[in-house]
Amino acid sequence: MKRQLPVMLTIAFAGCAPPPAAGPPPPMMPEFTSSPAPAAAPPLPDNREVRSTIVGGTQRPAIAAPPQAAPRAGDISLNFPAATVDVVAQGVLGDILRLPFTVAPGTTGTVTLVTPVPVPRASVFGLFEDALKASNLAITQGGGVFTVRPIDQARSQGVVDRGGVSGFAAETVTLQFVNADEMRKLLDGILPGVVSRADPGQNSLVLSGTTGQRANARALLAQFDVNWLRNMSFALVVPQRTDARIIVPEIDKLINSPDAPTRGLVRLIAMEQLNGILAITSQRQYLDDVRRWIEILDREGQNNERRLFVYRVQNGRSKDLARVLNTAFGNATGGSDSSAGRNNDDFALDGGTRNSQVGDAARPGDAGYAAGRNPATTPAAGGIAGSPPAAGPSSAQVGPGGIQASISSDEANNAVVVFSTPRDYAVIEDALRKLDVLPLQVLIEAAITEVTLNDAMRYGVQWNFKAGQTNFALTDGVTSAVSRAFPGFSFFFSNNSSISAALNALETQTKVNVLSAPKLMVLNNQTAALQVGDQVPVATQSAVGVVNPDSPIVNSIQYRDTGVILKVTPRVNAGGLVLLDIAQEVSDVAATDSSTINSPTISTRRISTSIAVQDGQ
Repeated sequence: MKRQLPVMLTIAFAGCAPPPAAGPPPPMMPEFTSSPAPAAAPPLPDNREVRSTIVGGTQRPAIAAPPQAAPRAGDISLNFPAATVDVVAQGVLGDILRLPFTVAPGTTGTVTLVTPVPVPRASVFGLFEDALKASNLAITQGGGVFTVRPIDQARSQGVVDRGGVSGFAAETVTLQFVNADEMRKLLDGILPGVVSRADPGQNSLVLSGTTGQRANARALLAQFDVNWLRNMSFALVVPQRTDARIIVPEIDKLINSPDAPTRGLVRLIAMEQLNGILAITSQRQYLDDVRRWIEILDREGQNNERRLFVYRVQNGRSKDLARVLNTAFGNATGGSDSSAGRNNDDFALDGGTRNSQVGDAARPGDAGYAAGRNPATTPAAGGIAGSPPAAGPSSAQVGPGGIQASISSDEANNAVVVFSTPRDYAVIEDALRKLDVLPLQVLIEAAITEVTLNDAMRYGVQWNFKAGQTNFALTDGVTSAVSRAFPGFSFFFSNNSSISAALNALETQTKVNVLSAPKLMVLNNQTAALQVGDQVPVATQSAVGVVNPDSPIVNSIQYRDTGVILKVTPRVNAGGLVLLDIAQEVSDVAATDSSTINSPTISTRRISTSIAVQDGQ
């Protein structure tokens, strides 16, 4: 009775499951002056000058002090020492300013308002507000009448200044060039309580306070709300020999060290795409000094000494990255990358044929699976594994004409150690960052079954479903046939329910034996291996001494793995298509009846194939 071995796989993606030592003492500060540049330095050996573009600003102070009006001679003297609030209100609002006023019921307290010299009439109202504030009182204006009341009541009145309102009120100021939240923090430190809130959506501030408080806040806002970029100068300097990321920290130590008088006046930004340095300052002359320092460091950079750099790998294996870099930068003796030597033909069970075919019953002593294998690379039975690449050299010394670097792997810390010049390391680091990416993961659900063929299924399971009398259809999901012809059942289903439906349909006509139904999670471009079975001893050689006829017979024994063995290597492309290399074997052990050799017969059914499926198939 023939038995065929179908394979049913369901593929689904799973999301990738992917955290100061004291420095040297600050260097001596160079002297930054606005004097003309010194004589030009000697030309560089290769005549490559530092390229720079300077955009100058207006160089006017961003915060300009408002013009101060000449003080006017006063004609009003105020003398209210510790007077009641109603008396002072009558004297100031009623007698001097001739304004309609009232004192809110329950408003009591004393107010002191004394001027040592006469003051102008325009200053009297503000002085009165300041005196009231010292007694927790305020003035509000409504309906043309001024009311003296406690300051808490004034806040709750919600008087809005829409133009020309004196006394305690609220008003909105819209900013043009500065951030409202930042200005609120600034004003809170200078005029506490004046800014009631900031509106980031409209970039505006709500001011709440007396007439004088709001006037002071508006004056400060007018000084800060200016076009800062218009007053700044910019320079983009492009070094020709040295990485900009190396020069920026060195110059920053000179300009922005804690004790430097220029600290905070010049900002340096490394532009990685251009290998340029952007300098920003309010003082145009500093840009010339920065450019000269960059030119000096860039000139000296051509004779950089080799240094030791450490790159800590985040998402891969340091050994794999070191091997790739050694190969890429011309190391003829370095090991290949992690995928080398694992092509379609070589992807097979150890000791199996390289062609995609089904094997017949094996003879005793045949070269079998995993004979003398390396236990360090063999996953445990039923486990999930990513086979590590073959060992090889992990350091290189590239000759002239290439990157002068020694690259090695620190596997204990998962780090790549590079001994090179800073310029060469910049190229190596850029390659490391592009290679050290978060890997994808693939969830593989497999069902390995044996189907016993009978008269109704004498042409195989696939023929029975397609052309037989069984009325069976799979409509839930996309179906796809295997890419290589294989006798027997070869349907692909989109989920576990379809697999169960197919198995239930088969059980109504024949015998179905589920050998294994594993779920394997594996990284992209890594091999997941499943093995469930026994190791069977097989005699491979017998020897007996020819001198002494009574010498014992010496047998050489090798162990063969039997049972269910599955290996799957997924490769995911940018479009979500999953390329699968599949190697599968089911082997049974039976007693040998065709010879006198005392070894079992191993019946093996093996398939090796490559397919392409979409997520969820």
